This record gives sequence, structure tokens and C-alpha cells, in this order.
Amino acid sequence: MRTAGHRARWDGEEWRATPEQRGDGLWVWLVAERPREGFLALSDDGPWVHEVPAAACDAVLLVRLAGSWRGSDVLVVDERSDDLLVEFRGGSVLEARAAGFEPVARGVHRRWVPRDEVRGLFEEQTRVDG
Repeated sequence: MRTAGHRARWDGEEWRATPEQRGDGLWVWLVAERPREGFLALSDDGPWVHEVPAAACDAVLLVRLAGSWRGSDVLVVDERSDDLLVEFRGGSVLEARAAGFEPVARGVHRRWVPRDEVRGLFEEQTRVDG
């Protein structure tokens, strides 16, 4: 399960992507798992990358996995065998602490929870290309 990352829609396909802000605007490194025409191999076994201006893409997206745990809206941040690391999205520090979330940064609360307790998982997509 991939919990977060970027994707770009370019040339009729959706690609794993890494955005890069430059002086001349937003650029995107497209990532392929197999050789593709116009892509440069980072090693003999790949991956293969190709850079394009974000303006050449149909969309550049931040993709995150979201759901709920015991009635709280959460983002999935990481995973291990039977557990998910989830981040509280409710906005209330008191609610987060009451639900057993630990602060990891100002306004950010996380905790490991059993994977089978997280409900309604869905992919949340946010455009980052303006």
C-alpha cells in the first residue's frame, strides 16, 4: 500500500512523480518502472525518469490515503505488518489527545493503530500544479 506521494498525468498516462520548484516554474520528474522512450535510467535496473514542465501535464497531484479510525478522520502516514500510522485530522488538540494520539509537531498528532480498525480508506487527491 502506498500511503502518500505525487502523481502526474502526462501524455495520456498517469505517472509516479516528483515535483521540483525552479526559477522558471514547477517541473516534474516522471518515474517509470521499466524502460520508456525518452526516459533516462537511474541505474541498470531502473527506475527511469523524464522531466517535463508541470504546464505540460494534465495534472500534478499530491495523493494521500485517508479514512477514519474510531470516528476520527485520519490520514495514513506509514504502515507495518498489521498496523497503520495515522495522523489525526480533526483539528482539536483535546480530541486528538483524548483519542490517544501523540503530538509529533505543532498541530500534528499521530498513533499506530490496528490496520483492521481503519475504515473507509480512500485516495485523496489534491492538485499542486496551480
